Amino acid sequence: MSIRVGINGFGRMGRLGFRAAWSNEDFEIVHINEIKGGSKLAAHLLEFDSVHGHWDPAIEADDAGFSVEGKRVTFTDKATPGEVDWASMGVDIVVESSGQFRTPTLLQPYFDSGVRKVVVAAPVKEGALNVVMGCNDDLYDPNTHHLLTAASCTTNCLAPVVKVIQ
Repeated sequence: MSIRVGINGFGRMGRLGFRAAWSNEDFEIVHINEIKGGSKLAAHLLEFDSVHGHWDPAIEADDAGFSVEGKRVTFTDKATPGEVDWASMGVDIVVESSGQFRTPTLLQPYFDSGVRKVVVAAPVKEGALNVVMGCNDDLYDPNTHHLLTAASCTTNCLAPVVKVIQ
């Protein structure tokens, strides 16, 4: 059984996360929430990235979402996480990549709607396990850590170098 994933914020980080996770059988991306542009623009930007180039899977879009290789991904354009009914879509994990929700209080609506885990693609200063892969990912305990952050780009660049130096 795959883990059902929702993405809030479909800018650079959200789209790259989508591309990276799409072919992983452990994940099923089921929903995108993005306040700007709508589902057709989101699908277009997913397919044609200005830095990473064209993404090969077939993508078709309509006003309610888009399909990648025939697999449907629903779409909403709500301003806050609490406005999205993540539970009705069976979302287990949300990747919070909007950059706007970075405190436990602002992230609580995800948990209130039934989401089990939230991974924030930006620093969260308190209440979250700050994970840098290859440096401290061994600290993650799935039974106790439900709010995670992938740290900042600076931390992800600097921490592995410091670990080697130490």
